[in-house]
Amino acid sequence: MKQNKHRNLMLELAVVVASILALMLLVYFVMIVSFQNGVRSTNVTMQLAERVAMAVFDNPEQDQIKTVSLMIRYGAHLALFFVVGLVTAFVSMVIFRGYFRIVGVLLSGAACYLMAYYTEYFKQYIDGRHFQMTDVQLNWYGGLAGISCMVASYFMNRLLVKLSG
Repeated sequence: MKQNKHRNLMLELAVVVASILALMLLVYFVMIVSFQNGVRSTNVTMQLAERVAMAVFDNPEQDQIKTVSLMIRYGAHLALFFVVGLVTAFVSMVIFRGYFRIVGVLLSGAACYLMAYYTEYFKQYIDGRHFQMTDVQLNWYGGLAGISCMVASYFMNRLLVKLSG
C-alpha cells in the first residue's frame, strides 16, 4: 500500500516536472519566433503568402497577396498563443488541485496576458519590428481560447468519468 502511494507520488512529480519543462520549451520557442529580425520575418510571411495566393487565385494581385499575408500573420498569432494557453492551463491544472485549480487557471490567464503583451512590447527594440496592440489582442484571444479548451476538456473528462462510474 505504502509502495503504491510512493510510486504514484513519483509519477505525479514526473508529470509536473515534464509539464513545466514543456512549458519552458514552448516559451523559448515563442521568444525565438517573436524576436527575429523584421526583414526576415516579413520575407518568410510574404513567401508563404505568395504560395497560398497562387494556390487560391489564378493570377494573384499584390493586394490579394498582402491580404493573404495579413491572414497568415493573424492566424499565426492566434495559433501560437492557443498552444501557449493550452499548455499553461494544463500545467496549472497539474500543479493545483481541488478548488485551487481555479487559482491555477487564473494564474495561467495572467501568464498568457503578460507573455502576449511583453512579446509585442519588446519587438519595438528589434530592427524592423514594432509594437502593435492588435497583435497583443490576437495573442490574448488565442491564449484565452487555449485555456478555455483545456478547462472544457477537464470538465468533459470529469463528466464522462462520473457517467461511466
